[in-house]
Amino acid sequence: MTFPAVDDLGIDYAQFGNVFMFGNGKGGVGKTTLSANAAAKTARQGLPTLAIDMNGQGNMHRDLGYGEQDQGKAFAESMAEGKPLVPLTGVRENLDVIVGGPEIRKINGIVTEIARTEGFMAAYMRLAVCLAPLLPRYRAIFLDTPPENPDLLRLCLLAARYAIVPVKYDAASLDDGLKDFGQAFKMAVQINRQLRILGVAHCFSPRGSTKIHREIEKRSRKVLGKHAYVFPQAVGHSSTMAGLIRDRGRTAFELNMERESGAKGIPDAAEHLSNDYEVLVTQIFQRAAELRQTA
Repeated sequence: MTFPAVDDLGIDYAQFGNVFMFGNGKGGVGKTTLSANAAAKTARQGLPTLAIDMNGQGNMHRDLGYGEQDQGKAFAESMAEGKPLVPLTGVRENLDVIVGGPEIRKINGIVTEIARTEGFMAAYMRLAVCLAPLLPRYRAIFLDTPPENPDLLRLCLLAARYAIVPVKYDAASLDDGLKDFGQAFKMAVQINRQLRILGVAHCFSPRGSTKIHREIEKRSRKVLGKHAYVFPQAVGHSSTMAGLIRDRGRTAFELNMERESGAKGIPDAAEHLSNDYEVLVTQIFQRAAELRQTA
């Protein structure tokens, strides 16, 4: 199958070099939490950063504590009208957010209608079109993609430069989820030829589980190809920390800073989890820099 050029839609993929997406066909693998922690870390480094919540549950507001806002209504309206996305500003210093939530679910119908009236290309390029005017404002953009929604996954793949695939150690994310992601990627890269899979991110296993990490490497390469890269840093799991993050709207790093300042009720696991996210995000940027040098 061949596809027409994207020039008529005003898309210059050379301008999308700082757009990262987290995707897997299955939910509950760490996409939202990784997106939130990556965006917060980048913003702390003084870089203007945008996080985009493409999820109908809109759980990023729980990780970053900005409330439900309009539940994705402005996002859906921009997509319907083909107008620039409208960020919620000042979520953190240097951090803005495109708010998600239940209204995002309307985008599936919007894509179907655009495909009917304007064609396949216009439909699946709509997110890229709406995001393009914002690119000059931000040094890093992170897309949190929805699970089990092939249309919205394609939209995100066609608006990104780099894809990170979070997985946890179960068949649903390692086999079914990776397979769904791989199929969507093969379609998207025919149009977005600068799109690259940065790597697979291992999440939510017991600390120090090297055997599980090796198995994830093996199974990831089986599905995504023998050269699939798995980030060395795994992200551990703490049920207590998972609850605190979403109850308080604070990242692992922020909770650990509060713990070190004497705040009560924050477990020592905050230090370990914060370090996991900090190291993984650093590895993500290092991997992107390596791919840029070899491009």
